[in-house]
Amino acid sequence: MKKKNLQKIRTLLATPTMMRMASEDTPYVEKHWGQSYATYKHSVYMRCLIVDDILKVAFYLTEHMRSGGKKPAYELFISRKEHTFLTYDYHQNTWRTARLSLMDGIVNCHHPSERWISKADFKSINAYLGVNGDVYESLNAYQNQIRREELKKRHRKETDPWDADLKQTPKLPTDWKRWVSKVGIQDNYIYYHYTKKGAKTGYCTFCDKEVPIRHPKHNAAGRCTRCRHPITFKSVGRAGTVVTERHPMYLLQRCKDGFMCREFYGYRKYAKGQYQTPECVSWEVRRVIYESDSLTPRAYYHGLYRQCETRWIATSPCSSAWGGNQNGPVYGKTLPDLGKKELRKTGLTEWLSICKNADSEKYLAVLRYVPQLEQLVKAGLFRIANECLSNSYYFRESINPDAGSSLSRILCINTQELKRLRQNNGGMAFLRWLQFEKITDKELPDEVISWFCKENIKTDDLKFISSKMSIVQIYNYVRRQMSNSGMQSKEVLTTWSDYLSMAKRLGMNTEDAIIFRVRKLRQRHDELVSRCQSKALAIQAGEILEKYPHVDEICHALKEKYEYADENYTILAPARVEDIIQEGRNLSHCVADSERYWDRIERHEAYVLFLRRSSDVEKPYYTLEIEPDGTVRQKRTQYDRQEDDIEQAKVFLTKWQSVISKRLTDADRELAKTSKVLRNLQFEQLRKDQVIIHTGTLNGSLLVDALMADLMEAAA
Repeated sequence: MKKKNLQKIRTLLATPTMMRMASEDTPYVEKHWGQSYATYKHSVYMRCLIVDDILKVAFYLTEHMRSGGKKPAYELFISRKEHTFLTYDYHQNTWRTARLSLMDGIVNCHHPSERWISKADFKSINAYLGVNGDVYESLNAYQNQIRREELKKRHRKETDPWDADLKQTPKLPTDWKRWVSKVGIQDNYIYYHYTKKGAKTGYCTFCDKEVPIRHPKHNAAGRCTRCRHPITFKSVGRAGTVVTERHPMYLLQRCKDGFMCREFYGYRKYAKGQYQTPECVSWEVRRVIYESDSLTPRAYYHGLYRQCETRWIATSPCSSAWGGNQNGPVYGKTLPDLGKKELRKTGLTEWLSICKNADSEKYLAVLRYVPQLEQLVKAGLFRIANECLSNSYYFRESINPDAGSSLSRILCINTQELKRLRQNNGGMAFLRWLQFEKITDKELPDEVISWFCKENIKTDDLKFISSKMSIVQIYNYVRRQMSNSGMQSKEVLTTWSDYLSMAKRLGMNTEDAIIFRVRKLRQRHDELVSRCQSKALAIQAGEILEKYPHVDEICHALKEKYEYADENYTILAPARVEDIIQEGRNLSHCVADSERYWDRIERHEAYVLFLRRSSDVEKPYYTLEIEPDGTVRQKRTQYDRQEDDIEQAKVFLTKWQSVISKRLTDADRELAKTSKVLRNLQFEQLRKDQVIIHTGTLNGSLLVDALMADLMEAAA
């Protein structure tokens, strides 16, 4: 419709009858949501005219007509030939494409009695639209239909390529419904009629026959004596309506571009008393098309498209990292033919031959990410293949994918170890032990590896003792302790590790076999716990001393050189590792938990001291990190903060630096020079990396700026 042609159609003015009715229509006041509205018997009047097969409908508002206005508020033009509509708004003197339901003054007229039209115009409009009903509702429905078709036309630009792609969907196999009922839906029952003497026969829903049964119990699990399928017993009198679980199932078929993986869901429903004639329901939820050569997937799911219609919608293919479980049976009759061509280089048919339930789409997604999956399956390494499907990222981290085509090289083991892996049906844990065996060049018996795998013990779990004993010796020792003490394997290892840490803390020679391979482990562990003030502190201290063996003796040497006090403040040196750990816990800062502080102490780069108030030297106040010449690198109280009172303490620290400078040796000053160089290099790197503080009062500041502001260099 052209607007200039529509404007040539004469304007329909309100008739004298309409004007009279409007003038006689006395409004009454209606309150709604706290506001008052003038309501008329007829709020809207309508007239129509048909010119050149174009329907023109004029709408008049009663409140305008009562003021003498004869022109319509809106004129609606409809062309059934072009299947379009257009409205002229006399309020705004503009053309509008909105529907009637959005026009001011019309939208609130909900009941047909509020709208008036002559009988002749009523018939004309209905005849033009080919309907028979309320005129307003018919016009509104016609506009909605046009909008839906326009929307659908826009959507078709997106959906037509999808539909064209899915035209290659093959027909379902002729026995599909029976396969769904017998194989796809895996819940089966035996219905029996209860008797006091016990039912002797029941109806198996898989066999579809009466079968012998013994001692059935309602809802108890069992197995059919005829077909050997797992079943659940159901008493006919107590069962009621029974609905199985929803089961996923898959169908793989050849299509034009390659092959298609189709995912279905299904269930059976047994109405009360009708267990021999269940209702079997299945529906398709997903289709994935794979190109034969590249296995590139295009996925679609069946759902609600843009809140308009239910249809097939393009979606993302399954990710190899997806951790869900949609395993289900796969229709088997199409697999042999696909296995000769499209699936020949995937290993999928071999996998499905040994796996009762599988997610075919997930398998192919992992195969694209881990091409070695095919080799695993065809080599009979089904356990590793299954673990690869569950966590493909972990598998890739455990292999060398660039080692060529040899599976043994890819798995970082030799051919003999590969053979052992297959014979033991080993998984990733077994593989990790074989890799460890190859690295250490010390062969381990299969039964030892299998036992460690069963107990979920990894090579890292034995690091604390593996330098002192062979793996076989550890195996024998742990099993013996389990037998003697009743502990589980993990508990033995934890107790053993804690015992050695405490022994190290107490100065015992943990290199002596009598110490590290103690016969009564639990008893010796408990004895050391009673000797330590705190087991947790002793264990942590032992672990630190294992890595930094000189920290304790360095702490002992600090007392004479760096301790000092006056009437207000006191500086104390830690006597041992536990003192530093406890200081960090009391003040909730990082001095005890950061490796860098222990490393600096071990290398004589920096030391940790405690600043106390002389009135209460036992109460933690500030922790200091100093260089050998007394330069204060850091001074921190609770939560790595500095309070205003540190300004007073700085005066004391300057005084302390002056005092200890007289105690320093030439060796101390040489260490201080090295420490200063290392400190400046650290500051330079921090500034280069733009390291930001993310917590506390300095949140958002550069760490190097905070450290430099904290620095108090000792006088030369």
